Amino acid sequence: MIRRLLLLAIFAPLVAAAQSAPAQPMPKPEIFFRAPVNNATVSSTFDVVFGLRNYGVAPAGINASMTGHFHIVVDMDAPATGELIPKDAVNLHYGTGLIETKITLPPGRHTLRLVLGDMDHKVIGPDLVSKPITITVR
Repeated sequence: MIRRLLLLAIFAPLVAAAQSAPAQPMPKPEIFFRAPVNNATVSSTFDVVFGLRNYGVAPAGINASMTGHFHIVVDMDAPATGELIPKDAVNLHYGTGLIETKITLPPGRHTLRLVLGDMDHKVIGPDLVSKPITITVR
């Protein structure tokens, strides 16, 4: 009992201060390719490593605040915010929560874009669509 009262005496002012402190704005989320880098030359099958800051990763179907899962869009623009990301040869889904993968593309120049989708595979917003990178597959 004394231990509980002592803990309350220590933590109650901290909780009260936290509740009365002005809310800090959330940092803006960032999504990007860790690999490959822009203008890289790669073999037909290559490693892709996803990057994400100020947001979390959760598998598709999981409704957790401030989370999503990765998609790679090849040679196309990303769908608009709120739009369903199709699952086809140019919209690659990583709904299990993967943060890296290998992909295979035909030889030539390609544009890649990362998109974070929500639990239903819909585009979360423009801050969660990466800048495009260009790669050359030899």
